[in-house]
Amino acid sequence: MTELWRLVVIGDIRASRELDDRAEVQNRLDSALAHLNSALGPGELESDFQITLGDEFQGLLKNPTAAIEVIVSIDEWMRGIPIRYGLGWGPLGTDPRAESVGMDGPCYYLARDAVNESKEQERWVTARGFGTDGGKILNGLFSLIGAVHAGWTAKQAQTVALTRRAQTRKEVAEDLGVVPSVVSEALAAALFTPVLEAERGLVVALAVFGEDAESRGWEEGGGKP
Repeated sequence: MTELWRLVVIGDIRASRELDDRAEVQNRLDSALAHLNSALGPGELESDFQITLGDEFQGLLKNPTAAIEVIVSIDEWMRGIPIRYGLGWGPLGTDPRAESVGMDGPCYYLARDAVNESKEQERWVTARGFGTDGGKILNGLFSLIGAVHAGWTAKQAQTVALTRRAQTRKEVAEDLGVVPSVVSEALAAALFTPVLEAERGLVVALAVFGEDAESRGWEEGGGKP
């Protein structure tokens, strides 16, 4: 039987026990995941994203390239709440189901190892299952983007989030009550254009290395870190 390859995404809220209002944060996370599930739909989702523990959530994607949309969407909804991510690309060991909890397989083992590595090394995102070379390239790009994100002020992060959804920067300026030049200055300081280009590069890299790993097969080591 042909192996069914899928991408598991596990997210973990960093230092969740130190948050002032954990209930409010969990409500925000509930809303973020509901919005994401609705936006992606069955075309991208094998299993909906859901909270699995008080500070952790996971979901199952049919295509690894959707991981960028997932991470960007959740981070925007949870702005100000740092999250670590683990991505695991590999065969699914059980039949697909609507809820990610209860399924098994290499994709889940790799995602768990990846999120643990993110927490231990204080990384934004760690990807596993894309081969040795693929992992180095993907994780290098994720590390660079994560370092840029870490330097954003609250206003820069808000401006970036609004810009992603707006048609023009004039709309963003109106939402913020500033002139367009202020928006442009904030985006330049946040390195928004390079970040966007790096995200697009990650989408391509996830597709290329994911296809290569799957074509070589798990037993041959194609999907191993």
